[in-house]
Amino acid sequence: MSPAPPLHRFPLCLSSDVEEFTARLNGVYYPAHVAPESAGRFPAPSVLNALHEPDFTLGYIQPGGSVDVTPDQDTTTHHVNLVLSGSVVAVSGRDEVLLEPGIAAVHGVRERHQLRARAGSRLIGMKFGRELVEGELGAMLGRPVTDPVRWTAGFDLRRGAGRSWLSLVEFTLTALDRPGLLDSPLVRRRQVRTLVAGLLAAQPHNYSADLADSARPLRPRTVRRALEHIHEHYAQPLTVTDLAAAAGSSARRLQEAFGAHLGQSPMSYLRDVRLDQVRRLLADGGSSVTEAALACGFTHLGRFSAAYRERFGELPSRTRTG
Repeated sequence: MSPAPPLHRFPLCLSSDVEEFTARLNGVYYPAHVAPESAGRFPAPSVLNALHEPDFTLGYIQPGGSVDVTPDQDTTTHHVNLVLSGSVVAVSGRDEVLLEPGIAAVHGVRERHQLRARAGSRLIGMKFGRELVEGELGAMLGRPVTDPVRWTAGFDLRRGAGRSWLSLVEFTLTALDRPGLLDSPLVRRRQVRTLVAGLLAAQPHNYSADLADSARPLRPRTVRRALEHIHEHYAQPLTVTDLAAAAGSSARRLQEAFGAHLGQSPMSYLRDVRLDQVRRLLADGGSSVTEAALACGFTHLGRFSAAYRERFGELPSRTRTG
């Protein structure tokens, strides 16, 4: 008896039908055009197992034959693709990466993306929501993230930090394949955040130099906890007392720590995070000014508009219209 494939507790598709495989794939990853060598049916059953959550997907993909997968341009997610066996070419932006065990591909928002898999290929595909990635990065940096994360396409998993990150992935897959701690949504969420933080630390991107700045003093645990809470819950009606409680500190001590390490108060930092998130929504063009402001935690539109103009030098309506 052959061993069960990864994520066998989360089966989504076992079919030779191209349309069924495409629908299942698009349901957990992205709208994409799936082009097999022969239309209609694969030579063998395609397998798709996936744990899918609103801002995270971890999946095992085994196409039933050679296939090209070309997603629509996406502004909301980051992807990591690694192979267990077979031959896959990954296109990320202008780069092409030949995937093999030990070499993965990473691509970010707004980048051209394509996978060209040959028959017999077995892949692990990971999708992380943009807010999840930027929230974790912001907590690591101790400041809001203003520009999208742009990755180096090829990811070496054979040594150093890349090998350590692969070990995290392997542990996650093994733990998900049997009942245990990762059945808990809270524990699973922590593990996902660890994967994102590890990816940000291991793979080069446009914020790597900031993360590697050894001259930056370590921030106390209370500040880090407050920053994490802000980036996870910025849309909620937070007070400095809420942040102090999340950080395990008094409001006064938290105010002092933020002033010493960030040069601003907890509430001004929260406001900046909210403003940056509004700007991202407006730049994407899918929300009105009012919708974006309310979605990011602003309730007084007049004060929001004034704060937005002060921070970015233009009215929010100008950002939305380009």
